[in-house]
Amino acid sequence: MKKIFLSVLMFLCACIPNYEKAPKIKDYSQVPLLELPVNRVNIISKVEAMEKLPHVKNIMPLSPEKALKNWGLIRIRPNYQKNDKAEFIIEKAQMIREESPEKSWFVYDNYKYILSYAIKVQILDKDNNVLKSTSIEGFISRKLPQKASVTQRDNMFAQMLSEMEDQLDKETPKEFKENLLDL
Repeated sequence: MKKIFLSVLMFLCACIPNYEKAPKIKDYSQVPLLELPVNRVNIISKVEAMEKLPHVKNIMPLSPEKALKNWGLIRIRPNYQKNDKAEFIIEKAQMIREESPEKSWFVYDNYKYILSYAIKVQILDKDNNVLKSTSIEGFISRKLPQKASVTQRDNMFAQMLSEMEDQLDKETPKEFKENLLDL
């Protein structure tokens, strides 16, 4: 009787769906702003629309380009010390999916997702001559089974975008200090 009960219990436990936590929204209220000695900051995107596979940003709840625009709007501010302007240029923001078949027959075949980005921040004078410039780029990759749920995939996308923002939060102050600020 115990064996039957345990078998039924194990079967029922296997049928319970695996719920994932919703991704947390980043809170930048306690983080200092990235200030530039300019009068205004323009956000420009040079990202071309790619709708066909292997590009999958159209199935993402928030595209990498939009995440970078939001990050630039929230984090970078002018401090009005000079009459110059800054441009936050999104040069690359893409999510690509590749098939990644497994070698063993008992493991699910995976998709490999690669998030790559490149930004450039430059300070221009009133005649649009570039005075100073810096670039930051990076990538993040993850694997997910092809049979994963939409919720699992969307949570992975959110985690990858969050990690991209963490990388920018780590690299940008250092790059600004070395290349854009007068010390």
